[in-house]
Amino acid sequence: MVIRTPDQRLRVFVSSTLQELADERRAVARAISALRLAPVMFELGAQPHPPQDVYRAYLAQSDVFVGLYWQRYGWIGPGMDISGLEDEFDLSRELPRLLYIKAPAPDREPRLAGLLARIEKEASASYRAFHTPAELSRLVRDDLATLLSERFAAARAPAAAAAQPPAGARDPRRLPVSMTSLVGRQQAIEEVAGLVSRPEVRLVTLTGPGGVGKTRLAVAVGERLRDQFDAGTVFVRLAAVTQSELVLDGIGRAMGADLAAAGSPLQALAETFGDGAWLLILDNLEQVVQVASDLGGLLARCPGVTILVTSRTVLGLAAEREYPVPPLPPPADPGTVPPEELESSPAVALFVDRARAVRPDFVLTEDNAAAVAEICRRLEGLPLAIELAAARIRLLDPAALLDRLSRSLDALGTGTVDLPERQRTLRATVEWSVGLLTGAERSLLEVTAVFVDGWTIQAVAQVAGMDENRALELSEALARHSLVYLDSTGLGPRSRMLETVREFVAERLAARPDAVEVGRRHAGYYRGLAEQADRPLRGPGQNEWLERLQAEAGNLAAAVRWYLAHDRGPLPHLFRVLWLFWSQRDHLAEAHAWIGQLLPPADSLDPQAQAELLWAAAVTANQVGDRATALTASQRLAPLLAQIDDPFLRALSRLALGWVSIAGDPDGAIRQASAALDEFRGQDEPYWTALAVLGVVSVKAATGREEEAVRDLTETRELADRFSYGWLATWSRVQLGTLDVLGGRLEEAQRQLDEALDLSLAARSTTFVSLCLAAQARLAFGEGDPERAALLEGAADGLRRRVGLRAWPMLRPSEAELTAQLRRALGEHRLDQAFSAGSQLNQQAAVAAVRDRGGTGAKDPAPDRQPGAAPA
Repeated sequence: MVIRTPDQRLRVFVSSTLQELADERRAVARAISALRLAPVMFELGAQPHPPQDVYRAYLAQSDVFVGLYWQRYGWIGPGMDISGLEDEFDLSRELPRLLYIKAPAPDREPRLAGLLARIEKEASASYRAFHTPAELSRLVRDDLATLLSERFAAARAPAAAAAQPPAGARDPRRLPVSMTSLVGRQQAIEEVAGLVSRPEVRLVTLTGPGGVGKTRLAVAVGERLRDQFDAGTVFVRLAAVTQSELVLDGIGRAMGADLAAAGSPLQALAETFGDGAWLLILDNLEQVVQVASDLGGLLARCPGVTILVTSRTVLGLAAEREYPVPPLPPPADPGTVPPEELESSPAVALFVDRARAVRPDFVLTEDNAAAVAEICRRLEGLPLAIELAAARIRLLDPAALLDRLSRSLDALGTGTVDLPERQRTLRATVEWSVGLLTGAERSLLEVTAVFVDGWTIQAVAQVAGMDENRALELSEALARHSLVYLDSTGLGPRSRMLETVREFVAERLAARPDAVEVGRRHAGYYRGLAEQADRPLRGPGQNEWLERLQAEAGNLAAAVRWYLAHDRGPLPHLFRVLWLFWSQRDHLAEAHAWIGQLLPPADSLDPQAQAELLWAAAVTANQVGDRATALTASQRLAPLLAQIDDPFLRALSRLALGWVSIAGDPDGAIRQASAALDEFRGQDEPYWTALAVLGVVSVKAATGREEEAVRDLTETRELADRFSYGWLATWSRVQLGTLDVLGGRLEEAQRQLDEALDLSLAARSTTFVSLCLAAQARLAFGEGDPERAALLEGAADGLRRRVGLRAWPMLRPSEAELTAQLRRALGEHRLDQAFSAGSQLNQQAAVAAVRDRGGTGAKDPAPDRQPGAAPA
């Protein structure tokens, strides 16, 4: 059957399903006719003929193929395995193709999704997204005009067929269409576009872990710079290329270059690019970075070419500029912002956008916002992980999804079928990256999975059993592969790994025969670090070591857990050493649970170990409000005093007995604290000496010996300032301010308590801040504002509870006494209202409430001093 149009105009075959895209088909027909081309459409055909014969005949005599796709795969005729839609695409291989995909497509049929994935993988056609028939009409008109000007200038000449590019050649101006919106990358787009636009920059490599969004960012930059590169933009997918010598072939195919006609692929590409201004985007180059020298040669021969690469590792060329693509920033605390503001977070916005693709009625509400925010934080802003998680919203609400994620990242499931196979699951993404490593690199990566929240080169070298130079070399290789990243801190460089990567790498470590030995070396290293910190924590270098241990808090916790599981012998001493750190950096609640696991068999330990364990149990339980455990531990500790040979430990134990006795036996407390003070004064222990003074002072203040208390507190404050002891400086000022309130010296109280609050904020300690808020509540009550006092007391209680603490037993008068006074002043209902409102405040809002003394919203100015500096 021969079918021809009445004239000899170029024929544009339009392929689509009929009913769902009826409006779009009419829009395309009008656009084609406006260019004086002939639209060839199946519904215009002679109906007596079999449908397959009709569309195949039309297609055989057409010059351009236009494909329209949305959600339906189309009808599969008798005797066929595929639909006419897919058959038309397969038969159009000899034609230039323009493909258009309608978005969004929430109910796309799986077979159509598979066809679109195949189209993308073959990279043999230009395709774009559209949303409305009007937009589609404009795209088709513009694209056909461009195609005609480039490929059919001699369409009426007999030689036109010979002049066409090779079959399947892709229009080099086309970029792949994104099936979903790009969320949260405007700043990155601007930065990369600005970098690529600079005349002296010829090669930019976007690096980052798998699933961070390098490809989408590169495409967005290509779109942004389309007009700047007037010769064209070429996008080449290389994920399936495993041999570097095939990279230039892939670029040549995308360009329509005749590689066989030149002496070498590089020469053919140089002739094709010429002096034109081209942007060449090479996607997924990490497995063929050996092609770097050829790319350098291409840049040298073609001065107008700029290359934008996506890779998990840099290429190593001198001309290269690296742009590490970061994960999306974590969302704010949902307790501090409303859901509509939380949705402005890029990570949350991405989750909501993808969730609506599978459940159109999904909205962020007060009920689910906290779970969604925690999911995004748990996934560390990794776009692929967030998209995979959001896809599960079809069947799971956010709270249920978060619960599953807390057990395993495999709960993310699989992505859409049009994702590359390596990104269908997060596991596949990680395994793809790991597969590119050498054996030595892979081994070190597995070892790093034992670390929590980062590590130093010294640490990884010891745990891996290698010298530091070799560890540094391999660590740099892992950083180049974007599996770990380097973090510059005030304490020096640290390496880190995304938790989404670490969880899967940890499985590989667990399967190794030396996994237990790796854990032993890790625990031993951090036990040694803690013991190294013992003396400095008690001396003038305390602050530096507190910061250092805080940086290693996750690793120290992992070491404790390892010893709990494998060797409990070193733990009593380790608990004693780490207590100063735990108490000043909000870790006491977790420490209390660890210590409790060792208490039942404590009698089997030697006297020294028993004393260290019972001391840690007593002081920790005392501070977290576990009165029963504190009393029991102190009662077991008291008989051991005579057996303790270490003077320091004996003095510590007496001080613990005094602290625990303050509430029930003030006279006994002052005897024990005074005895401890006498013993500490004979030792080089300035920190514990000052703490013992505070123990004595607390009892003196509670028993009316105010003048002595002020004298001792002033001495302690001066000692704390001299040695930069943040905790002692805060506590002494809180006690002095409290005594000033009781004595009616309110201006002096305000000065002392404001200084204490500034110090606590500089130390970044919730423990310190809550102590200051409670003291500020007493000041507010003394100033005649019980409502504000109840608000601040509630804020102190809320902050403490969130880190597992209770009211401070050493603070005299106690907070219980203040609460009783507030109840009498306000009544039960008003007290509960103000206290509850305060307990909901975060730290920033609570501090603002302190500054707003008049209740007008006007804040007191912050003191003019450097953060962390002791007041004069």
